[in-house]
Amino acid sequence: MNSSIRRKILIDRMEEISLKNLNCSNCAGTCCTYEANSMMVTPLEAFEIFEYLKSSGRLDEALREKLHKTIKDFRLDQSFGNGKRSFIRRTYTCPFFHHQELGCALPMEIKPYGCLAFNAHHETIKASEYCYSEKDILEKRDQSFYEFEESENQKIKIKFNLNWDKLPLPLALIDFFDQ
Repeated sequence: MNSSIRRKILIDRMEEISLKNLNCSNCAGTCCTYEANSMMVTPLEAFEIFEYLKSSGRLDEALREKLHKTIKDFRLDQSFGNGKRSFIRRTYTCPFFHHQELGCALPMEIKPYGCLAFNAHHETIKASEYCYSEKDILEKRDQSFYEFEESENQKIKIKFNLNWDKLPLPLALIDFFDQ
């Protein structure tokens, strides 16, 4: 099943909000930086991004170094338990963020679901204080594709010998890079 189809409900919602002049065009991208970003992806999401990067000729040593630098700088490869779970989410600046408005290097049809569900909800979003994840639409999307994605995630985990269900994006991509 095409990645665009599985993201359509989220992209449609972004476009609907944008028609009300609520979008990322006036924002510095705080949601993509260590101030707010703790995005984790499934094997399927990471594999789709990896394949996109591969097909567009962007898998190179510079990207590998950038991913490793992000992992090191934000200690994404270190697990710290809190007594209740073995991994505490950490914030990090996304390696695909260009530090400018609309600064993501990934097209909407390939972005992580969580990124697409994080939307503006006020015209003056310069401080990003009116942006938040629309969990209801994200959950609706997840339910619509649960069986397909669960199956695909299991196939990818077996094929690439992965032992995780979700990881921060840089760690997930390195797993595919190193195959």
